[in-house]
Amino acid sequence: MIFNMKKIVYVLKSLAVKAGIERVMSDKMNYLADHGYSVTLITYEQGDHSLAFPLHPSIRHIDLDTRFFLLNRCGYHKRLFLMLKMRRQLKNRLQTVLDEIEPDILITTTYSINLIGIILSVKTTACRLIESHVACYSVLKSFEYRDKVLLRPFATWYDKNIMSKMAKADCLIALTQGDAADWSRYISNVVVIPNPVTCISETIAPHEESLHRIICVGRLHEQKGFDMLIDAFALIANQCPEWIVDIFGDGSCRDALEDKIDRDHLRGRIHINKPTDHIYDEYQNSDFFVLSSRYEGFGLVLVEAMSCGIPCVAFRCKYGPEDIIEDGKNGLLAENGNVKDLAEKMLWMIKHREDRLLMGAQARKDVHKYELNAIMPQWHELFESLVK
Repeated sequence: MIFNMKKIVYVLKSLAVKAGIERVMSDKMNYLADHGYSVTLITYEQGDHSLAFPLHPSIRHIDLDTRFFLLNRCGYHKRLFLMLKMRRQLKNRLQTVLDEIEPDILITTTYSINLIGIILSVKTTACRLIESHVACYSVLKSFEYRDKVLLRPFATWYDKNIMSKMAKADCLIALTQGDAADWSRYISNVVVIPNPVTCISETIAPHEESLHRIICVGRLHEQKGFDMLIDAFALIANQCPEWIVDIFGDGSCRDALEDKIDRDHLRGRIHINKPTDHIYDEYQNSDFFVLSSRYEGFGLVLVEAMSCGIPCVAFRCKYGPEDIIEDGKNGLLAENGNVKDLAEKMLWMIKHREDRLLMGAQARKDVHKYELNAIMPQWHELFESLVK
C-alpha cells in the first residue's frame, strides 16, 4: 500500500547510538519512505558519527552541526556565551533547511526538550508534532526536585516555561494511555500510538531444556533500575545456583553496577555485556526477560523479548509494562520498586518451567499488534487528519 505522498521532516538530536529509540525512529522513517512519503532527517549533534541504523536510500540526512555537548569542556562564562550563540545557529540553520524543503509535517521528540522552544518556533506552515518517548513526569523539574524546598520555585518556573513551549505543538504522540493522561494536563491534543516492534522472527529457538539464563537489556542508567535487579537476584541466587543474568547495555552507571556485583559476591553470576547487533539471538537463547526500570516511556524491550517467545517479569512502573504484560498470562508484574517482590517473581519463573513456556508462547501471540504493519497505518491516519 502506497500512501499519499507528504513531506515529513524529523528533527532529532542524533541517530548515532545503537539503542531502542534510535532503532524505532529509523524503522518508522524507513517504513514511511517505503510507502510513498518524502522523508528528511535533520540532526543537530550527529557530527562525523555514522548513522546507527541504515536508512532508506530516498531519505535525505542533513546535520546542522550544532554540537551542544562539546560546550561541557568550557568554563561557565564561555559556555554560557557559546550556548546562546549555538542556539541562534540552530534556529537559523533549521530555518534555512525548512524554507528549502517546505515540509507538510515537522516531528521532534521529548529527547530535545531543552531545545523544543527553538525547534517549534521556526517559521513553517508544517504541522508540528512531538513524540514522547519518556514518561511525562520524568521531564518535570517539580518531580525531580520535589524534596528540595529551596529549588521548588525554580522547578515550577522551569516546568511552566517548557510546557508553554510544548503546548505550541499541533499534537503530542504518547506511547501509553497513562502517559497520555499526564501530558493532557499541559497539551490539548494528545494521541496514543505505541512503538512498533522491529521484527518478529518467523521461527524461534525451541527450549527443550532450561538455559538457566535471564536476560536484561537497556542503558546503564539509574532509570533502568539495574541496581534493583542486582539486589533482587542477590536475594534468590543461592536458591538457583545454575542460573545467570546477562545484561546488555552501556552507559554512565557501568562502573557503579560492576562494583555492586562485586560487593554482592555475584561475579560470574551477573554479566554486563556491550550492546549487540544480534539482540534477538540473545533473547532466543534466554529463558525469560526482566525489566527493572523505575519508569519507562513504553518498554519496547518487553515487546522484543516477547516476540522471541520468552515471557517477561517487570515492575508496574509508569508507564508501559501494564499495557504490554497481562499478569499471569504472558508474564509477571511486580509491585513498583519492590525488590523483594521482583525477586519472588523471578524465582517463580525459574521454578515453573512448564508455565514459563506457556507464558512465552502466549507472549509471542500477543505482540503481533505491535508489528510495523499494525502500528504505522495509525501514523498515516494521524497525518491525514492533520494535513488536509
